[in-house]
Amino acid sequence: MKIDDNINLVLPVREDELYVYHTPISKEVFEINYKALAAVKGELASKGTAYQMLSGPSIAALALKDEIRKSFSDQMDTSGADRVISAFFAELRRLSMVLVAGANGYDMKPVDAAIKAGALDAEDWEEVESSLVFFTCHYWLTKRAQRAALANAAASLLQGFVTSLSVSELGASLPKLTSAEASEKPVKAASSVPV
Repeated sequence: MKIDDNINLVLPVREDELYVYHTPISKEVFEINYKALAAVKGELASKGTAYQMLSGPSIAALALKDEIRKSFSDQMDTSGADRVISAFFAELRRLSMVLVAGANGYDMKPVDAAIKAGALDAEDWEEVESSLVFFTCHYWLTKRAQRAALANAAASLLQGFVTSLSVSELGASLPKLTSAEASEKPVKAASSVPV
């Protein structure tokens, strides 16, 4: 059996308009954070499959932050926990690119540049970030021979997919918008909350 380690996660933020392409963290980063990642996966699984699958993607980032803080609680050093949290989440950003649809195809932007340009807002990124933590827990905490199957299952649950394509190859393979579609501004739905 051939094992393909070239697995990248693609999450749609807005279908046919905005995608996040993510390369999994390195083995070294996993080894530094394995206890917290394992604790998150264990915590989610301990509440049952339905909880893990329905709530897990939404709360995985928060659970990881809690686990890292717990690991520093004996030392009474919150700054150490904050540094580890910042470093881990900075690595998730570094390994992610945002693909933004335009008239000539998809533009690739780093996460911070996409947020600054207004293509992706902070709340969208927080949701993606939590999904990335969920995916990371499942991807790394399984045997190498089973990673591809588990990565596909986790990606499907997150309404995304895995690919061995590079980010530029993926951008070129996604459908292009017509110039009329690219120039249309998205219309926000009116709030159902009474004013």
